[in-house]
Amino acid sequence: MPKRRLASLCALLLLYLPAQASALCARPQPAGMQIRPGLCAEVIASGLKMPRGLAVLPDGQLLVTEMVRWDATQGRVLQLSATASGWQQSVLASGFDRPHGVVQGPDGKIYVGEVGRIVRFAPGQPQQRETVATLPLRQRHPLTTFALAGNGDLYVNIGSSSDNCESASPAELAAERCPESEQDKAGVVWRYHLEQDGKVSDLGVFARGLRNSMALGVHPASGIVLQAENSRDAIHLKLQLPNDNELPHDELNLLQAGRHYGWPFCYDNQVAAPEFPAYHCRNTQPPYLLLPAHAAPLGLTWWLSPKAPPRFAGWLIVGFHGYRQHGHRLMAYPVDKQGLPKGKPLELISNWKDSKGPGGPVEIRVGGDGALYLTDDRHSQVIRLYAAQ
Repeated sequence: MPKRRLASLCALLLLYLPAQASALCARPQPAGMQIRPGLCAEVIASGLKMPRGLAVLPDGQLLVTEMVRWDATQGRVLQLSATASGWQQSVLASGFDRPHGVVQGPDGKIYVGEVGRIVRFAPGQPQQRETVATLPLRQRHPLTTFALAGNGDLYVNIGSSSDNCESASPAELAAERCPESEQDKAGVVWRYHLEQDGKVSDLGVFARGLRNSMALGVHPASGIVLQAENSRDAIHLKLQLPNDNELPHDELNLLQAGRHYGWPFCYDNQVAAPEFPAYHCRNTQPPYLLLPAHAAPLGLTWWLSPKAPPRFAGWLIVGFHGYRQHGHRLMAYPVDKQGLPKGKPLELISNWKDSKGPGGPVEIRVGGDGALYLTDDRHSQVIRLYAAQ
């Protein structure tokens, strides 16, 4: 076959395959989303105000936290319900301070992470709230997100108050010290335990040296705890590089009790930070996996459901929220029996951009219907991702 004819045929096939994949989707695909063939996406809620956290209830309803604004206590928890005519929205509760994490606890109550605390309420009594945990206030990373394990352990992000401990004095830097991290008030994952009867136990710091653990997950079968780290900014200024587009990498960490994961002393695979050049990084826990620089992972889950697409059943799904070249996409990682990544990832949503700018995936959850649900705070919507029929 002549080369010119073969090239033309290949070009036609490239146009034909995505069209065929889209034809198998029940609804038109959202603008700007480059979706992997065999999958479909639909917007099930739009016009929201900074949607962030997401929970799937046993009856299939969704809870979504709206931050609304960064500077006022106007946050809300929405309830989304599927009906024959589409998804219906209602306000379950309001008046929260920048709410993020949301789960239903073993006691049946709804737990919401606000700035500086975790509150809970009964679904039928949303205004009767109880503070179950008071958290340290942080300047740079104040949002509270968490992951609930099947045994009732609740892993809570307490992000750093700085980028890389720039508040330390020259004497403290010379002594390889960062008071912010030493006081366990920032850069840690804390652990609580929730009982069926509503009792909440404070189990203290679970892991340290974590700049900002917005993406947390506990595998329901193996019990492993994964954290996706949002690494530091502007390292190029200290290293005298043209930019920091590829450095440092964000990270995926396998969290274990009592371990230190490097921040602010180390980055990447146990490399000493320029502020702490003599630090013994070999004494810290290295990342399980390096992610692209500034991908900004804000949510992760495993696609575990009998109705999940067979191609991706059990895979680890991570959302890259970043606005730079490696962000605004949804990644899928094949895993081993524990749920740990073991191979080359695939992009489920690639280079997500439209006329409004890049997409911003935040929280990701699996529904009883086998679909992935994710919040997109940049486009003010909730997306449902499912297998084409």
